[in-house]
Amino acid sequence: MKNKLLIKSVFALFMLFLSIGTWAQQGTAVSGTIISGEDNSPLPMATVQVKGTTQGTISDIDGKYSLQNVPEGATLVYSFVGMTSQEIVLGASTVIDVTLQTDVQQLEKVVVIGYGSARRSQVVGSVSRVSNDEITKQPVMNAVQGLQGKTAGVQIISSGEPGKQSEVRIRGTNSITAGANPIYVVDGVIVTDISNINTNDVESMEVLKDAASQAIYGSRAANGVILVTTKAGKLGKMRVGFDAYAGVRSMTSKVKMADAHTYAQFTNEARGYDNQVPMFNVDTLKYDTDWFDEITRKGAVQNYSINISGGTEKTSYYFSGDYFTDEGILKGNYYNRLVLRNSNDYRINRFVTFGHTVNFTYAYNNIKPNVFTDAYRIGSTAPVKNPDGTYGYVTGLSVSNPVARIDYTNNFTKEYRLQGNAYLELKPIKGLSLRSSINFNRPELETTDYVPLYFVSSTQQTSNSSLNMENKYSLFYIFDNNATYSNTFAEKHEVKLTVGYSAEHDKGSTAGGKRQNVPNQSNLWYLDQGDPNTATNFSNGYIKQRASFYSRLTYTLNNKYNLSGVLRRDGSSLFPPEQKWGTFYSVGASWILSRENFIENLNIFDALKLRASYGKIGNDNLTDATIGILTPVTITGGYNFGGNGIPLAQGITLDQIKDATITWEPTTGIDVGLEFGVLNNRLEGEIGWYTKLTQAYVPVKLNSAAGDANQEVISQAADVRNSGIEIVMNWKQSFSNSLNYRIGFNVTFNQNNVEKVRGGLQLKDGGLGNGHITTYTVEDQPIGSFWVYQTEGIYQSLEEINATPHLTGMKPGDLKLSDVNLDNILDERDRIFVGSYQPKTFYGVNLGIGWKRIDFSVDCYGNAGNKIFNGKKAVRFGNDNVEQARADDRWTPDNLGGSQPRASNAIPAPSTYFIEKGDFFRVNNATLGYTFNSEKWGPGITRLRVFAAAQNPLIIKKYSGFTPELPGSATSSGIELGIYPVFSTYMVGVNLSF
Repeated sequence: MKNKLLIKSVFALFMLFLSIGTWAQQGTAVSGTIISGEDNSPLPMATVQVKGTTQGTISDIDGKYSLQNVPEGATLVYSFVGMTSQEIVLGASTVIDVTLQTDVQQLEKVVVIGYGSARRSQVVGSVSRVSNDEITKQPVMNAVQGLQGKTAGVQIISSGEPGKQSEVRIRGTNSITAGANPIYVVDGVIVTDISNINTNDVESMEVLKDAASQAIYGSRAANGVILVTTKAGKLGKMRVGFDAYAGVRSMTSKVKMADAHTYAQFTNEARGYDNQVPMFNVDTLKYDTDWFDEITRKGAVQNYSINISGGTEKTSYYFSGDYFTDEGILKGNYYNRLVLRNSNDYRINRFVTFGHTVNFTYAYNNIKPNVFTDAYRIGSTAPVKNPDGTYGYVTGLSVSNPVARIDYTNNFTKEYRLQGNAYLELKPIKGLSLRSSINFNRPELETTDYVPLYFVSSTQQTSNSSLNMENKYSLFYIFDNNATYSNTFAEKHEVKLTVGYSAEHDKGSTAGGKRQNVPNQSNLWYLDQGDPNTATNFSNGYIKQRASFYSRLTYTLNNKYNLSGVLRRDGSSLFPPEQKWGTFYSVGASWILSRENFIENLNIFDALKLRASYGKIGNDNLTDATIGILTPVTITGGYNFGGNGIPLAQGITLDQIKDATITWEPTTGIDVGLEFGVLNNRLEGEIGWYTKLTQAYVPVKLNSAAGDANQEVISQAADVRNSGIEIVMNWKQSFSNSLNYRIGFNVTFNQNNVEKVRGGLQLKDGGLGNGHITTYTVEDQPIGSFWVYQTEGIYQSLEEINATPHLTGMKPGDLKLSDVNLDNILDERDRIFVGSYQPKTFYGVNLGIGWKRIDFSVDCYGNAGNKIFNGKKAVRFGNDNVEQARADDRWTPDNLGGSQPRASNAIPAPSTYFIEKGDFFRVNNATLGYTFNSEKWGPGITRLRVFAAAQNPLIIKKYSGFTPELPGSATSSGIELGIYPVFSTYMVGVNLSF
């Protein structure tokens, strides 16, 4: 009781401080309830404003509102997004109940489309919008994670490592060597990641998926564009919001390794096959260490966020602060982030508006090495530490003690990042808007890596302490100037034209140094504390510049027929002068069928739109191919022409050959879609088809006439096509004032294929670090296809080996590999393609239920039709540990029917034995919340909600490893080697606003 009284008193004092100016007025107290005219349900967060003033409030979860000191005869304005506003003059009654009706024009949502916005019906391309409510419903560090499973055509590949952003693929992988992630445009600032943005500050995210919607960004748009709109202040009194959550993390899937006894037997057997003496006496083993338990922990995550916003007719403001900390599941690893954001808009008059946004981020990352591979390989017979305090190890095993690696690692980064923009907008005449802005991004990263003097074993030791320090900074800014004219002629011809010019400048540098014999005291970790005779220093930098002219014309006839065209001309300093300019464009149309009489008379569709588009976009992110257009050479020493032993000339050799005609990597695409709404828009959906072709840059072999026959050049020598179908269905319904629910489903079917290879494409990748590769990108196969031997079982005898083609060194119990081409020779020509990591299908399922004050939601995500190479099983350098399942049913002379090959220390050839299905279904998030009656918690409180959430609590997978989500490059994804496992998180939180 005392605590409740204390809470009320604190809130009362705070609200008294905020409301002194308002309470100084004299007037009437007005209250009432605001409901929806569609289903008579209460409208929470509806706005009540005293017209012509800043005085106002918002309704609570039950649609109730209360407004003090309203002047006599004042006009009250009631409004809610998607509803028609009402104005009521205050009379004798002080209890005013209001019913707001659906506004058909407002209900047609406005979509951000790049350098402007449009009504949903006017959009001719494929644009998916995800609102703040959907993103923040799942408490995540990065808003990108909140997109997973929310929209068709977007694949999010998550990592468990703290502070790391997920990989994003929009409608498949286009580029082979130029990167595959999209760009993010945060309030006009083009960036490659949004790890510095507080998720609670995001108002909405629009995903531009096709060429028609992406073309306005031309040279940067080939892999897709994600527009991030952040929150701004709104008209009304000051609003304060506070959100917090805290939780614990644990490993979602753990691989069971062989116990000490099994491991010792397996190793002794493997050595016996090679005529080596046993390593272990299985009867005298002292230890049985679970190394995964030793390197992991129950991690903790916390987030605290506060925002203050409001506005008048002249100004609006938004300020927020966010502190996030994540202790990963790996011991010693943690990530902290502080974000401060301020956004202001100033309306000088109805002709002039200007504003600015500044986002400051400080992030500290205590990095620990990814020792999961070591924990997988090291024998369970070794202790973490010996009785004398030294670290344990397995003699004869070239694997580090993973706990020692963690303890001896002192590697941390500090990131400072300032990002923002400032704009000026003029509206000199009706329909014309002139806007100029400067948008900037200025990150700086400081890295300190100290390695002390230590000894664990002959393979894990240092002879000197060392300190590496590095400072990396960059400055990116873009000037945007555009003019937009919109008008409606003869009440049926709606025209909107945007033309603009932008100039980008991106400059960065890296400097660092290294010294040995630095003292093992953190306050002395400076380069000048080391031995100056061991000093090494380096410095490098880069400059990139782009210039762009862009335009877009949209025409709408009778609010039913829409035509849109985009033309953009880009220049990039990354290309030779004669190749630096590229032209990108799109054309599209949409037809609002539901506004035609022959469709309206069917009384089936509330909304029905057909759209189609075609466009061309580009990519200049060809770093390896564009840096150093002049052929680099290496000095090889003097060459003696005279035969007298005196070198007369320096010898040189070609290091790498560049394509002097290199230019943009273009992508052209076609998109067709049908959007609909039925049953009073309770069911909304979309069906779309797309195909896009990228003329990709790839490394190709040169013939001997060009020099070394093994020389490669990056050239535009392959076409990559992605084609697919997207289906989206969303159902929502309210049964009464107290019960509502929604169900959403989206699925994408995508096919990736390399077409029309020109030249000697030899793109092999997916190296395992043991001399073997696993992927091969060739014509008529997906990018990064797994290329391995086919297994036909297990050899049972030496006679069987001698009777069939085989690799050298095979023994009974080894995997039998197929002679696919039947030439009686087993070599790489017998390798086959068995699929790739790229899924043929990925999908999301979303469910939400609201009953009275209780809300419950579940978001799920999954994919099917892709493959994974279990690389950690394929990498054994001798005497390594194995999985328990691998050892339990291994082939032996006494177990000829064993399903697993014999114990072996030989390096295995990549085969279908290591290929597994990548299909999975995962519960991304499950949240249960309760919203209290705010009137009982103190004056001014408009919302008080508590919730409990589980992230990744369940995954159903066929893969036997840690996780089926395996980020990587376009040609090496889907190989589990040194992966950081994903984790499950269980948390509680609170949302408070007043």
